[in-house]
Amino acid sequence: RLQLTFLPRLAKDASRYYYITVNSIFGESQSTLKQMGCGGQTDAKDVETGLLSLPAAVIVGSSAGEKTLMNCSSYAKHGSAEHLLVLKIEGMTCSNCSTAVERCLRKVESVSSCEVDLINEKARVRHVPREGLLQEVIDKVEAIGFEASFLEQATENEGADGGKAMLYLDNETGCNAAATFLKAQVGVLHVVEDPPFLSVAYDPEKIQARALLKQLEVNGHVTKLDLTAGAASQIKRSLEIGHLLLAVALTSVMMVICWALPCFAHCIWIFHYQVVPGLPITTLAMCMLALPVQFICGRRFHVGAIHALKSGMWDMNVLISLGSGLTFLYSLAVVVFQVFSPLIFAIRKCKAPPTSYFEAPAMIITFILLGKTIEEWAKKKTADSLARLLNLQPESAHLLSCEPKADIAQAESVPTQLLQLGDIIQVFPGEAVPTDGIMASGLGVAEFDESLLTGESRPVTKSAGDFVIGGSRCLSGRVEVRVERLGNRTMVSQITSLVESAQLMRAPVQRVADILAHRFVPFVVGLAILTWCVWYALVYRFQVISSKAILGNHGSTWPELDKFFFVLEHGLTVLLVACPCALGLATPTAVMAATGTAAKHGILVRSGAVPLELGSQVSHVVLDKTGTLTCGQPKVVNAALRCPSAEGNFPSKQWERLLDAFRTACPPGACPRGESAPETTWVEGKLLLPGTQSFEDRSRLRDEAACALWWAIGSAEMSSEHPLAKELTDVARAVARGAPLARPVDFKNFTGVGVRCSIFGINIQVASAKHLLSTTSSALSSWVDTSQEDGSTVLAVAVDGVPVASVALQDELAPHARSCVAELQVQGAQVWMCTGDNRSAALKIAKACGIDPSHVVSEALPNDKVVIVERLKALPNNNMHPVVVMVGDGVNDAPALAAADIGVAIGAGHNVTVDAADMVLVNSDLRDLTDFFRLSRQTLRTIWGNFGFSLVFNMCALPIAAGALWPVYVMTPQMAVCLMLGSSLSVVLNSLTLKNFKPQR
Repeated sequence: RLQLTFLPRLAKDASRYYYITVNSIFGESQSTLKQMGCGGQTDAKDVETGLLSLPAAVIVGSSAGEKTLMNCSSYAKHGSAEHLLVLKIEGMTCSNCSTAVERCLRKVESVSSCEVDLINEKARVRHVPREGLLQEVIDKVEAIGFEASFLEQATENEGADGGKAMLYLDNETGCNAAATFLKAQVGVLHVVEDPPFLSVAYDPEKIQARALLKQLEVNGHVTKLDLTAGAASQIKRSLEIGHLLLAVALTSVMMVICWALPCFAHCIWIFHYQVVPGLPITTLAMCMLALPVQFICGRRFHVGAIHALKSGMWDMNVLISLGSGLTFLYSLAVVVFQVFSPLIFAIRKCKAPPTSYFEAPAMIITFILLGKTIEEWAKKKTADSLARLLNLQPESAHLLSCEPKADIAQAESVPTQLLQLGDIIQVFPGEAVPTDGIMASGLGVAEFDESLLTGESRPVTKSAGDFVIGGSRCLSGRVEVRVERLGNRTMVSQITSLVESAQLMRAPVQRVADILAHRFVPFVVGLAILTWCVWYALVYRFQVISSKAILGNHGSTWPELDKFFFVLEHGLTVLLVACPCALGLATPTAVMAATGTAAKHGILVRSGAVPLELGSQVSHVVLDKTGTLTCGQPKVVNAALRCPSAEGNFPSKQWERLLDAFRTACPPGACPRGESAPETTWVEGKLLLPGTQSFEDRSRLRDEAACALWWAIGSAEMSSEHPLAKELTDVARAVARGAPLARPVDFKNFTGVGVRCSIFGINIQVASAKHLLSTTSSALSSWVDTSQEDGSTVLAVAVDGVPVASVALQDELAPHARSCVAELQVQGAQVWMCTGDNRSAALKIAKACGIDPSHVVSEALPNDKVVIVERLKALPNNNMHPVVVMVGDGVNDAPALAAADIGVAIGAGHNVTVDAADMVLVNSDLRDLTDFFRLSRQTLRTIWGNFGFSLVFNMCALPIAAGALWPVYVMTPQMAVCLMLGSSLSVVLNSLTLKNFKPQR
């Protein structure tokens, strides 16, 4: 199934370029498009499909193919919609675990794709909905040894204002009945049962949260809102903490028995007291203490090892279970032997019973549980930035009546989950705004702190009608906010969704870790077996090592048992000291910390770890001009109009129609005048003497003509999203005072060219002067050439196909643009500028920024920008693949953003879901781009540092654990566990250093 987004482009040969964003490019994309009729039409010239890294297809054809393309869009839109299922996966410790879960989920019928987030312990499963799929997915995951629980579910194209509420039922018996009732309600998208919890997704435009609760209550379903939203997880977490405390308590007693009691002379008799000959009471006590630790506290390791062996993805659980299990079984065998040896060998007194090692497996499991708890805490710290975003919005809101002037004293505190679209909420100074909305009160201005969302430390001033971001903190002023967005459409939800999605995607460097981790555990098990074989041969076969060398000064009644454990101990130590966790955590912890840090500073990384890795290897940076290198707020500086006089060869017919339409649009009694018009030059007019009647009549006609022209320009541009449109509309409203702008008919926006529409039956075109002016309009063309030489952006206006005016606009250079370009060049990147503006304006900005004129591409259509990006990617770069970054802010930049290795959308404002970009710079500040490149280099250094430390640690620890330093030093199982945990924790703590990254501001 293809999800298509159409961006039509008008080419010079009257063909149309359709840039289509495809949500899932695969090998059959081109043939699929042709089968659907896109490429198979006789008027279609070409079909080009992108690769996996370039999710775009380009279809070139005449306008006759537009209907076929729209039919394809309809097919894509109304095909079988996939659902997104989000699960909580517990028990994953390394990349082997996440890979095993991914492999398991991909085998489930109806599942099209899935991604597993090791750090956040989440799995996102895309699937075609069918009955019983949720339970089947959970069962499959649990079958390989991990715990799975439901978090949320949604369709890919859910409502634009989709919201979500969690309901809690007092008893489980009513859960099924309430779910059945909710599913029958209009506006409820889906309900998932997790007794005694219900997860309800609803469309706020069709049904409201408070009305939903009321309907449940009226129909006899006793419910209340779940404010914990994770009680089940808390219960499981409490159980894990309970196991840890139990293991610590029992192991502490064992350590006291082993090491503390022998220090006291009056306690020595305890060690000599034997229950039966050869079985000291201390050994029996150690066995009883070790049993709960081994089979209750360590149960998850043994179960995980069994499932890992079944799935073929051996992980840390295999090593822990083998190491602790074999040691415990050996010690248990010693106890059994001691119990039955008096009966078999008729022993009445055993002076030196064989040694047992019950404390070793207990310490192994306890240390691992303790280390994993610390490691989990450290991993959660890497996600601290994301958690802070999630916690920005308060749990409750002060709800007023729907009238903005409601009495503040009547405010009612309600949970944020129960807010509805259109609600008026009160926000007091010092409080956070519960959700996105519009300032509804006319009580003046207020200041908001948006630093956690945008990275901008300065307070932002808001007044009535301004958009307020949910989660921002009110610093001053009394604020009433009308709720505009709920649920997953709020900016906080969108940002967190982007960050979480980014963290799911793996960097190419992660493949190294996956390959190593996948082969690491079998290698370690093989090394342990080899170690056992070598020591067995040395001790038993060749008898190189004697019993005296093994026992030292310690006597033994059963020296053969001590020799056997001596051989066994080295292999066990190899199993315990080696762990793939450090390798598996090297990349995801660094990516988690980096993406969270970037989000905190207003840089949203949408495509996961890939931009973080490629950002350290950038060879070319292509910058758009307007809104990227400039402020994006061009101002009208002057205009040139052809004289509306009837004398001479002038387009009087077009002016007459325009003036008639303008007079019709004016309200009765209004006399709009053009005093606010920008500096105007009249061309092709006859010279008249000032003071004459003809001169005065023409002046009045010109004033009215200027108002009419700007009225037409504003009416045409009011539906355009181009940065120039707002300025033109503002000027039009100021000039044509008293005449409301007309609603355009048959509006068409030709991206990179201009707009065309019909107003009162008159065809109006506002477009680039290059595309609109012909050689016949010589006077306007001369004025355009002069303005372009001054660096102005020039537009032309045509009425019924005849050019009647030109408008010149100029934009200021963005702050820090020159310094950012210089920094990029110092870092070794070639900086290019690609703009649709004229050559003179482009060179003026390029000179101000320090960009080589040979690296400036002007008058570029969107397809030209794609061509430039592709050419740069094809250039040789020291035998390395060039990494091209495209930075843009408009719809016309979307194809180039998709084609670049890293697409950067700048100036996202409140719309943070920029589909074509890999990154979004929320603050519209180029310094964020250079900061991201510095962060990416630091992240890659951290990842390779983690890899290097993990590999060096294992290369050094494994030979020592195998006994390479015997008899000088012998690594004990307890020391092996401490070293293993230390290696994993060191990797996580090293990744945490990325949280200290500071922007250069």
